[in-house]
Amino acid sequence: MPRTKAWVPAVLFGLIPLTASATIARAPSVPVADAPQLAALGANEVGLARTTVTVPGTTRTLEVWEWYPAASTHDAVQEVYRRHLIPADGPPLDITTGGIAAVGVAPAAGRFPLVVLSHGFGGWAGGMTYLAENLASKGYVVASIDHADGQGGSGGAEGRQRVAGTIVNRARDQQAVVAALSARARDPKDPVDRHIDAGNIAVIGYSMGGFGVLATGGAPYDRAAALLAPLGGRLDDQTVRTAVPGLKAIVAIAPWGGQPAYRAWTAGALAGIKVPSLFIAGDHDDVAQYPDGIRWLYDHATASNRWLLTYREARHNVGGNPPPPETLARPDLAESFAEPVWRSERINAINQHFITAFLDRFLKGDAAHGTFLDVPTVDSDAATWTPQPAAPGFAGPAQPTYWPGFQRRWLLGLDLRHDAPLATTAMKHSGPLAAPGACPKSTKPDEVIVC
Repeated sequence: MPRTKAWVPAVLFGLIPLTASATIARAPSVPVADAPQLAALGANEVGLARTTVTVPGTTRTLEVWEWYPAASTHDAVQEVYRRHLIPADGPPLDITTGGIAAVGVAPAAGRFPLVVLSHGFGGWAGGMTYLAENLASKGYVVASIDHADGQGGSGGAEGRQRVAGTIVNRARDQQAVVAALSARARDPKDPVDRHIDAGNIAVIGYSMGGFGVLATGGAPYDRAAALLAPLGGRLDDQTVRTAVPGLKAIVAIAPWGGQPAYRAWTAGALAGIKVPSLFIAGDHDDVAQYPDGIRWLYDHATASNRWLLTYREARHNVGGNPPPPETLARPDLAESFAEPVWRSERINAINQHFITAFLDRFLKGDAAHGTFLDVPTVDSDAATWTPQPAAPGFAGPAQPTYWPGFQRRWLLGLDLRHDAPLATTAMKHSGPLAAPGACPKSTKPDEVIVC
């Protein structure tokens, strides 16, 4: 499928010269000073292209933004991401987010793993640039889908219709984009996608994007569920496909659809997820819910080699960019962007760190980065830095009781749980299956511990 959009003058996308970048707030892809080690930008400069993908069998045409490792951005312009926000309550607002990517620059040589980003309900393709640009600098092609949910609330007939469309289309959209970009990877004339390594793919979804990611990862929906039964034939086979070619890992950030009132899967269906998975959530999530929602999903994905990163005292806003500067004087928008306890920039940095470790481990085979997932304590507060006193810096082998890659005095309020796939342990274990969490952690990047 040919690329549908030619390069265009910078002015059409609100670009600014590099020399004027100081007038725009810092790009969230650039980690803050208290960031853990793997949050740092990679060695590559970053390019940006926009294209479209048509979902097979439908009239849906999706805009897709692709960030990629660039050969050079010298004398280019940096992107400023702009959106006209239409809140459910309150007046519209134009928001901006700074960036480090440059439109139209040549890609770096070679092939790179593909990461597909899928936003939450009512979001947009530019809502997770902290992660997209950061990963592209580390040698990934990152394709963010604009699912075109529309804006406004979820109430009323129009809002309910938008929610229904989101439920039907999230996994379908993700799979269509993976398939289209994988096909373009075989086209030697495609300016960007010929650099995709279609054998190493991950899909990352936030909130309703996470809802779709679990289906794309191999968990078929429960069509008899109260949430899904009224949709009838709108949930076609494409939304419950259990094998996506090239898919090596999924990341579900605050995934929606596990909470009892809207539960979309049976426990057995979640065991269909065979690829490694990273779940990220706040333990006070009041949208997707935590103990009976996100944690329930994680606990029943028993065939996946999986991790659960939990921000204690956090709610649902653990996946997006920090609040745009224009929203800081709008209390009505705080719930859409900010967290009541955590700084968004700190959450972004921790996500950058652990998602980098996870993707590098399973898409690049980077054992060294993979070990950053192997923390010595589930509870970050129980970790200790030795010896004392010590100079500031990142924890390494000299601090075996501290989470690797975190700075002294900055490791608080987190849990990181790991569970090996029970299907693997069951084949080597003559007794009853171990409960989730009963297996000890491996000290090797890809070792499965037999319980």
